[in-house]
Amino acid sequence: MEVDRAETVEIQILLQHLGYEVGAIDGVAGPLLSGAIRAFETDHGLPITGRADAALGEVLHGIVAAGPARALVATGALPRHGFWQRHSWPARMGGL
Repeated sequence: MEVDRAETVEIQILLQHLGYEVGAIDGVAGPLLSGAIRAFETDHGLPITGRADAALGEVLHGIVAAGPARALVATGALPRHGFWQRHSWPARMGGL
């Protein structure tokens, strides 16, 4: 079953979170997204379809939910600063 634009955005976000290149996160299933899906399916031993569908969304949600710390490390997207460093008053204005 094909997915709508919002579900395609979710799939793009989850694949990107896991380190796959999906192109622009716009809800449009283009060639980069299809390639990322095929790579994901190959890496996880799934039947290779290259299509964004409901079954793929469920698998992606399951993988990310099962190991969010592992997924975060896999993308190389570790936070550069803590919450307070990003949201505190700038030092040039008196700082905290």
